[in-house]
Amino acid sequence: MNYRRTSFIREYISSGNATEAAIKVGYSKKTAYSQGQRLLKNVEIMSEIKENQDRLQVEVEVKLKEVLLQIKKLAYYGESEAIKLKALDMLMKHLGGYMDSFKMLAIMKEDQLEELAQKVISMID
Repeated sequence: MNYRRTSFIREYISSGNATEAAIKVGYSKKTAYSQGQRLLKNVEIMSEIKENQDRLQVEVEVKLKEVLLQIKKLAYYGESEAIKLKALDMLMKHLGGYMDSFKMLAIMKEDQLEELAQKVISMID
């Protein structure tokens, strides 16, 4: 594979945009869109892109696990309650432990919604 194609792969993985990648590796702005699309149809190039993306995915997952482990340590062994609470908050956000009002209303049963509506009305009166 030649230098320009290798550079295109690197730039495409970085930006996710074929036209932008084509421009950065030296194709003219006028033909960059069609060149980028043509390069993405090349089996060898797509194979290389997939390999690189798979490798990056594994690296990101490893780093994410490391970060989560550090946050978990802070949640249990942090120097202060404030640090522990902030770490727990971060873990809850990551795990989807918080629910906004609209999601909560969407999963409530009709009788629960009716009861909530009555409480809100009584607060207004």
